Amino acid sequence: MEIEPAAGGTGEQAQAQAKALWPKIAAELDLPIAGARFRPLQVNSRRQDWRSVLLITLPQGDRFVLRADFGQSPSAHFSANLDRHRAAASGLQALPGVSAPAILWQHLERPIYLMAFAPGDTAFRALEATTFGFGDRATVLRRISAAVAALHQVSGVGERQFWPKPFLVRVSERAQALRDRQIALPRRNKFLGLCALLHRLARAARGQSFDAAVEHGDLHLRNLLFSDTEGAEAAEISFIDFSNHKGIFPQRDLATLWLANCPDHLAQEGQTPGYGLVARADWAAFEQGYGADLVSDPVFRFFFALRLYKSWLLLAQRSHPPDAKTTQLAERYAQVFEALLAEE
Repeated sequence: MEIEPAAGGTGEQAQAQAKALWPKIAAELDLPIAGARFRPLQVNSRRQDWRSVLLITLPQGDRFVLRADFGQSPSAHFSANLDRHRAAASGLQALPGVSAPAILWQHLERPIYLMAFAPGDTAFRALEATTFGFGDRATVLRRISAAVAALHQVSGVGERQFWPKPFLVRVSERAQALRDRQIALPRRNKFLGLCALLHRLARAARGQSFDAAVEHGDLHLRNLLFSDTEGAEAAEISFIDFSNHKGIFPQRDLATLWLANCPDHLAQEGQTPGYGLVARADWAAFEQGYGADLVSDPVFRFFFALRLYKSWLLLAQRSHPPDAKTTQLAERYAQVFEALLAEE
């Protein structure tokens, strides 16, 4: 299996611009220019007019991925994210079964780079396939979480204490903006209840020691590639699209993994819900692979609720009045909030 392809007929101009870069890149890397084949890979629909991600296959079979953002100027943040990617690739090099593809070329003036091809489908698709009988869900989850643990291990920055004040300042500001009708959110009273819960969870986590690690920053299951040609236990996991190069809270990465695509990873019919409506069996497998009791960790509990808060807050950017999709998401977020409240 390979990375999900982009929808046909979209982003043609960005793809054409990206293809036009190949002769320059190939010449600088001493690669053949002629005979290269290009295939678009999946791009967020909101960015497809200015972003292109291409799989490039050379006549001898070598493959690369070219990512180009034509609607943005280069920034220190972009360069720092690539540095984070390079650091992860270097740190994971000695560990079997987990990697980040090497950055091979970077444009000096634009946010464009070429990296080695990482084989496999997204972890999102690998996990989804288990619902149809392709593989064992617990095994896939253990393999994913073990790979995340390895990433955090090689990214460690030592023991720290958790001080939540900067997060709480932003939470309080958004809550006040909602009360003042400066922003509009569905299920506003439940959202305000979540803000209050965050303050209580922060008190429980304040001053707690934890093993800090530089975060991936955008660790959802479409940014992990899962190659299971030899079975899930021996699968190769590759990390792509690093984002937050400053954060040092591995718990935030883990919360993003479960809630970035909420409600996709919550307990389905026939599963017993556990913490935050994630299936109890999923938590057991994930914690086993990661090697930690996450749901008992006050810092993790805070970041899990904070990720729910972030997803809920993003609904303010959707249609007004809220459309059916927005309303459904708000209802599901409210249910997760109620589950977290019950855990108190």
